[in-house]
Amino acid sequence: MSEDTLFVGTDEGIAWAWVGAPNLYDPESWCSASRSGDGYIIGPVNSIAGEGKEIFLCSEWGAFGKVGDGWRKELMGVQAYDVAVRGDTLAVATKDGIYLRTKDGEWTVEEVEGWVPSSLSFAGEGLWVYLSSGYAMVKDHMLYLLNRRLRVPIVLGPPGDRFTDLAVDRRGVLWAATSVRDLSPGGLYRFDGESWSRYAWGDIYRDAVTCVEVDHEGFIWAGTWGKGAFRLKDDGTPDVEADSVVWITPENSPLSPTVSEDFCVVADLAVDDMGRIWVANYMAHGSPVPTNTPIVVLCGFPHGDAVAFTDEDGVPDGEGTVLLPLEGRLWFGTFRMGLAFLAYGPSLEDKGDDRWVHIFTAKFPKLTSNNISDVDVTPDGRILVATEEGLNVFRPVYSEGELRFEDWRVYDVSDGLPSNLVRSVCPTPEGSIWVGTEGGLARIRGDSITVYTRSNSPLVDNTVYALEYDAGRGCLWIGTGHGLSRLQISLTSEVNAPRVVAFPNPFFPEEGPLTFHNLPEGSSLKIFSPSGELVRSLSPEGGGEVIWRGDNDAGYLVGSGVYLYVVKDPQGEVQVGKVALVRRRR
Repeated sequence: MSEDTLFVGTDEGIAWAWVGAPNLYDPESWCSASRSGDGYIIGPVNSIAGEGKEIFLCSEWGAFGKVGDGWRKELMGVQAYDVAVRGDTLAVATKDGIYLRTKDGEWTVEEVEGWVPSSLSFAGEGLWVYLSSGYAMVKDHMLYLLNRRLRVPIVLGPPGDRFTDLAVDRRGVLWAATSVRDLSPGGLYRFDGESWSRYAWGDIYRDAVTCVEVDHEGFIWAGTWGKGAFRLKDDGTPDVEADSVVWITPENSPLSPTVSEDFCVVADLAVDDMGRIWVANYMAHGSPVPTNTPIVVLCGFPHGDAVAFTDEDGVPDGEGTVLLPLEGRLWFGTFRMGLAFLAYGPSLEDKGDDRWVHIFTAKFPKLTSNNISDVDVTPDGRILVATEEGLNVFRPVYSEGELRFEDWRVYDVSDGLPSNLVRSVCPTPEGSIWVGTEGGLARIRGDSITVYTRSNSPLVDNTVYALEYDAGRGCLWIGTGHGLSRLQISLTSEVNAPRVVAFPNPFFPEEGPLTFHNLPEGSSLKIFSPSGELVRSLSPEGGGEVIWRGDNDAGYLVGSGVYLYVVKDPQGEVQVGKVALVRRRR
């Protein structure tokens, strides 16, 4: 509407009529145009803007302005989505950018790399642009103030609806992997409780994020289906462009390629108690170059003293899918060759005392399938193995080079699981085992099993790919094939008592002090030697952090070894952990 005239865009052009006409249903009350006065086709109209006698439209063919009873060409040869006008400035949103024409008649184009403008509005101090980016299935959105180059992210919910791995960092931010093999990738998602962000590069293999993990320093690690892994440092805001990203590939690490020299798959990432990053280098056995490292252990990045395990070391000849590193032990699940157990003793680098045990159905008939999708451990030491034929639960006993199993139990549909195809498993502190299956979510508590599906709960989808316990919120995050659900399982959260983190671990005193993070206010920290002797007593002076330089209470430096730390808060709650101190040889 402009003054007393109504303008309507059609599939063939533009129509207008006086609003005071006796009968607007009468075609004789309308004027129309399908071409400009100089013969250009107007085409389907997407938007109309203007005031007074200055009326402009944009269409699939360009932009046009009204002149008297006709129309003139303003901009041709571009697909225009929206038009806006203020004073002498005309703005047109196109797939190539934002075209601007001032009173001198000259056009300029403003581009925001990687983004497409679809809507325009002059307001306040300048021109606001609505931008979108990404694949047709997964888009990011933001508002952009053109004259100030100001970006304002728009929260429209998660960028996609597929969640295949989850991790919660020490700030309580949720990170989600999104890729399922043979389906369209979606990048890495970040959710801070209010805003969603997406890390993506427009590359089908970089954006195929398979797994995600958080290390002891707070770095986020993610594996991909084709481009290795990447590590990012989150600045604590939803602005993904402010975060630094480092890629880990066969070119700068011991990772192996697979079907081609530039194709590297990381199926899983895990962090052990020492802060080392364990990498499942999927399909590395098929590497075209003689590296063949299906398991790689990185001590941060740059990786420094990385350790690689090959089939010659005892890694089973199967595609590794999941890792569970424990103190001096490793459980390794594969796609075709069952489960593997590694006892590597006090030194990861010294492979002379390593002991590998392969657990597969032909040799261990209690194992229900050789296709392992997830492995975890309960607080009381039971190992949970998710397979396509149910959940296996057992207590391992390793002594004098021999591995045996106690209390082996299988859970499947006959016991009450909604499906035998178990994709994920997650134990929680109150004693429950949560099981994600193809048919829904199950909770095992003692002898009882409770099932949650779309039909009896708000669960968004029955295909559960990933589970992650959020201690800070006392809830369970549930990643499915069609969205994310959150189940509150504890009436009280642990926000006021986050896990104490010691970093770096291992700790090299010659390179700087060890820092204990997340210490409760008023707490005490005591460090003990391997023999139980008190070495150092420390107290945070504010900020929840305290440093240790590798000395005892008398001020003398202590030797290399694994030290125990005990943190006690004013309420008597205790947290215990281990740190490794390593002195460099001179």
